[in-house]
Amino acid sequence: MDKKAKDLKKGDKITLDNEKFIVEKVEVSKLGKHGKSKCRLELKDKKGSIKIAITLADDVFKLE
Repeated sequence: MDKKAKDLKKGDKITLDNEKFIVEKVEVSKLGKHGKSKCRLELKDKKGSIKIAITLADDVFKLE
């Protein structure tokens, strides 16, 4: 199943750069001057470390 970045919720399991992560937090920005909104994702890997990813709100992620 696929979800857009803006539709991700806490606890969703996604794959990014061939690594598996659990979504901890999603923040969606408003439209910018170039007409695209962005998402800031806080992701936790299996070791427990946090990674921050910034993507376009319409980018698609594959759920585990």
